[in-house]
Amino acid sequence: MKLLLVLAATFAVVAAGTVHPALNLAIQQGATEAILELPQIMKQVEASRSLSSLSGDAKVSALVATLQGLTSAAQAPFVQVASSLGLETQTYWGSNIILVKGLTPETLATLAATPGEFTLRKEVTVQMTPSVVVEFAQNATQNLQWGVAKIRAPEAWARTPGEGVVVCIIDTGVNLGHVALADAYSGAWSDPYYNTVEPTDQQGHGSHLTGTVVGRANGVGVAPAAQCTIGQELRRSWPMVQWVACRGLNHQGSGTEANLINCGQWVLTANPRPNIVSNSWGGGSGATWYNTVVSAWRSAGIIPVFAIGGSGSSCRSVGSPGDQPNLISVGATTDTDAMATFSARGPNARGELKPEVSAPGNIVSCGTGANNYVTMSGSSMATPHTAGAIALLMSANPSWGYDQIFTALTTTPAHPTLSNADRNCGLPEGGDFPNHAFGYGRIDVAAALGL
Repeated sequence: MKLLLVLAATFAVVAAGTVHPALNLAIQQGATEAILELPQIMKQVEASRSLSSLSGDAKVSALVATLQGLTSAAQAPFVQVASSLGLETQTYWGSNIILVKGLTPETLATLAATPGEFTLRKEVTVQMTPSVVVEFAQNATQNLQWGVAKIRAPEAWARTPGEGVVVCIIDTGVNLGHVALADAYSGAWSDPYYNTVEPTDQQGHGSHLTGTVVGRANGVGVAPAAQCTIGQELRRSWPMVQWVACRGLNHQGSGTEANLINCGQWVLTANPRPNIVSNSWGGGSGATWYNTVVSAWRSAGIIPVFAIGGSGSSCRSVGSPGDQPNLISVGATTDTDAMATFSARGPNARGELKPEVSAPGNIVSCGTGANNYVTMSGSSMATPHTAGAIALLMSANPSWGYDQIFTALTTTPAHPTLSNADRNCGLPEGGDFPNHAFGYGRIDVAAALGL
């Protein structure tokens, strides 16, 4: 309670709100929804001595309670005004925002006159990172997919198959009925779009990603745990890596800010709570709207991994949220260790290195049937390779956090031969690596484990 009172005092200053011009125009043209964004609070929460003195579940519980308490107090006056105007509201604590529905030009003007510091703007929408479906491979029989081999996951399995780690996929859902995925499901699922009781995936993008992380058949998974061959022995008794999921994108592969914030805050309360969150979606560049969620994950000891985008090889083409700090962003490579032509390149708008690492991006993985496999390409596909690699690192080193994982991945990657195009976007430290195409290099999980 003392922490809430101290932090709440920081936001007691009254200031004028603003309405983004694009929202004014949209409401005049018939739109009825908006985001009311209040000052974000994560920097103050992170600076709390009370929170920093805690660890593990106690810290996450205190983090969630603090975020819920502070955002509720800040949002209450605006919810009251909106209600008096007959508007519907949905509040969020993962980011200090309110989704307001039923707006007209008149009610927008009245709401905008409410005392306080806030911005009324259009809701952000994103898309799954573009993924090209190359072919359908029914009942694939390949023992080991090339991407899994390229990052040397089988060598890493000599140390650990990834047991004891939970990975969350925020995407179009997961095909729970797929033979390679069903056994690793932990039982934690959220669906802010359709409210399904169990995971489903009509689109297929999310299932493909999940298969790359944990798939237990046909060699698709980087961290398949309970069915990893080590030497000549097939061990089935180990606790397996698990997946949880939130449908952050709808059946068409599009996602709304409100539902993605919903997924982001759900991650903090999921049971089991994930160690890693894999995100293969985004939109635009230089957008900070998801930064509070990412910071909350980091504070909770959860490692965020994001696709860098599939907008092509032009410099400064990286997409958000992958172009933001405080996370690991991933570019895509080919089976010859070249940079994929579709993979976006840095630097970001602040001139910072992006992506941090790269990984295979033209991959066979799980489809929407019971036992079918689909080839897709994109930085979407590179991201779960990295999430799976992190699962192996965390399983072998349970005490490791973000900093240790980041160091392991960025000091041991493969350094493919660069093309002139790879060099054109900049060499931040003078040598070929790091660069704004591969980042520090193409990940090598066995090397990251010291093998």
